[in-house]
Amino acid sequence: MRAVNLIPAEDRRGAGGAAGRSGGGAYAVLGGLAVAVAMASAWVVTGNGLDDKQAQLDRISQQADQAEAQAQSLASYTKFAAVRAKRVQTVSQLAESRFDWAHALHEVARVLPENAWLTNLTATSSPGVSVGSGASGLRGALAVPAIEVAGCTTSQRSVAKMMARMRLIDGVERVSLDNAAKGDTSGGTSTGSAGSGDCRGGHAQFPQFSMVVFFSQAAAPVAAAPGTATTAAAVASTTTPAPTTSAPASGGTTK
Repeated sequence: MRAVNLIPAEDRRGAGGAAGRSGGGAYAVLGGLAVAVAMASAWVVTGNGLDDKQAQLDRISQQADQAEAQAQSLASYTKFAAVRAKRVQTVSQLAESRFDWAHALHEVARVLPENAWLTNLTATSSPGVSVGSGASGLRGALAVPAIEVAGCTTSQRSVAKMMARMRLIDGVERVSLDNAAKGDTSGGTSTGSAGSGDCRGGHAQFPQFSMVVFFSQAAAPVAAAPGTATTAAAVASTTTPAPTTSAPASGGTTK
């Protein structure tokens, strides 16, 4: 069958003429409008995103400023906490290095023989502590607390007994004899007296001795807290006068 166009001829000519006269310009205009709308939409979306990012940046900057101001206001508390920690550490080190001198001196008094008397007793926590000019050369042998004892007794045998009794003290590590000498071996009575500083009470046969009693506990170093001076080690020094009563010329017992 052959197709028949039922559109009137004049209508067919008008439609074809209109399309031919436009030449596709209408499509180009529509395409340009679509591109412009798309670009405008992209511009608006991008601008809104930038505004949001800027607002977020402003909020973060404000929060950072507030945090910095708060940190500065709490800086004094941080410094105080650091000073407190250092002081606690110093006190702890002092407590750990503390030596019980009361018990040590009580032990010396407990074991001291009846026929011995002391003229000087110096207790130091370390060899670096200096008390007067009469320190024994043996004191620096050990860097531990020690007691330097000087006095008199009735015989050299009693000096050995004195050393043995000193070893009975709690915590003693070593007892070293520095000197044990008599002023005169003739057996007579010296011209010195108790008031002249001679603890023998005028009897030259009585030996004068000096010894060092070392303890086993070492003195730990102590770090000074900032702003405070370093505390020296504990020192105790006592002197016992010589007896005023006359002692027997031979080896007897003197109280």
